[in-house]
Amino acid sequence: MREAKRGAGATPLSSSVASSVALALLLGLLVGVPFFAATTFIGDDHLFLAFARYVPNPLVAFVRDQHGGEFYRPLPMLLWWVLGRLAPLTPAVFGAFALALHATAAALTGGLVLAVRGDRRLAVTAALLFFVAPLTREAAYWYAASTDLLATVFGLATLLALLRGRRALAVALFCGACWSKETAIVVPLLAALVLAMRMPEAGWRAPVARAAPLVPVAVAYLLARTLVLHGLGGSGDPAASAGGKLLQLAAGLVHALTGTQIFGALVAWVVGLVAWALLLAGTARATRGGQPRLVVLGPLLLIALTVLPLLAAPWIVGARYFYLPCVGIAWLAAERLRRFGVPVVVGVLCGLAGLGLGQDLARRGEVVAYEARLMAARRGIVSGLAEGFTTFHVDGGIKDLDLAVKEDPRVRPREGELLVLGDVPASFVALPAGSARGPDVDFLLARPPLPPSGAYHFGERRIVGLAREGDDPTLDEVIAHFPRLRFLRLRPGPGGRVIARDVTDSRAGEVDGEE
Repeated sequence: MREAKRGAGATPLSSSVASSVALALLLGLLVGVPFFAATTFIGDDHLFLAFARYVPNPLVAFVRDQHGGEFYRPLPMLLWWVLGRLAPLTPAVFGAFALALHATAAALTGGLVLAVRGDRRLAVTAALLFFVAPLTREAAYWYAASTDLLATVFGLATLLALLRGRRALAVALFCGACWSKETAIVVPLLAALVLAMRMPEAGWRAPVARAAPLVPVAVAYLLARTLVLHGLGGSGDPAASAGGKLLQLAAGLVHALTGTQIFGALVAWVVGLVAWALLLAGTARATRGGQPRLVVLGPLLLIALTVLPLLAAPWIVGARYFYLPCVGIAWLAAERLRRFGVPVVVGVLCGLAGLGLGQDLARRGEVVAYEARLMAARRGIVSGLAEGFTTFHVDGGIKDLDLAVKEDPRVRPREGELLVLGDVPASFVALPAGSARGPDVDFLLARPPLPPSGAYHFGERRIVGLAREGDDPTLDEVIAHFPRLRFLRLRPGPGGRVIARDVTDSRAGEVDGEE
């Protein structure tokens, strides 16, 4: 009889464990699969791949400006060099790397909450919210955002090491965060905050003292960055106004709760503002619940500190900027969900996962179309090279097309003489250092230059930015400089293929007609 009762009593527990495992597997699949099916190399990814392809020694990025006076992020460049050499043109390897970073950031978010609050359910909820949120996933899907992911992972690991009293390890991890992205400079402030949250009765003196060993690392990084970049760095582009930056920050925080691709702009703002109102109202109620005020307001303070460095950026547009602030947002949301039962928490997680799934399906279509266009452009240019052409203009909406085409092994033997122009302003092209083509393309380059110093210097290649929108030369100017310019236009073909159609005669005719 006792054994029967014991077996009957074990059934609900077994069912609960099975349900938890099933939910974890489902969320893992929903988040993990798109890292391999809904993303590819795009945009700035091709700059990192060019670094991997052309630079013989990646350690040079630690001591010499490789980023044209813009940024100093040598650790991600080192990792891109390794992955780019081990698995060239293999997005799956970079997808696995990005997924591992994202999962680690989520686990560290949960570990941080557990170390400060001592509540396992709260920690698991915060970790899962960060893991499934559409905005964090959108940032993680873009491989070039590995700078933000690495800085977040190293930064969170630094905080955990300090909370556990391992100062030497914390200093080493903070080095990794700083040398990944400059926004990590805020980590010492975060450290003092989370230490004070765990010991709210001790005041601020002890937490600040325990976080102090991180300050020399920050000073050393800022000094190294200034020396390597010969100044403060930055893009050189006109910056948004103060009001514009505040609006961009508000938009980023709203989209952190809604994602950027599912709702329309108006609906996203309405839903996001309502969600923020509920979070803030719940926080206000919690301040009257007897808990120390610093513990209740801590997640909001963490969000504020992590968005503070973003004000230094010219434009705060893109999911990647809000990857670290989403740690505080996930923590805040988990705190407010504590008063609800497990079904509500599971419902919120499933709702976020559903938003992400819709985002991923839309992204999958964009990725398939992009890859088809890029493959068609590569085929058309390889064919044109065989006919003796070395300068191309491709209408296809592909940024940094010159760099993307030169990743193809079929063009490597002649890439030094190849120049590929596109219809996306401010794209980058690779030119051999000291190339005779340098003066030929001068009229195409951005003014002021992209990057600020005029070029990225990757080994024997100069990577230069073409003119911004509105400053680009006219068609007749381009043809006058490159009389043997071949024009390709990407058009849909049978079976979902894309065809690179040679329209050289018709484009030249357009100029003749205008004249």
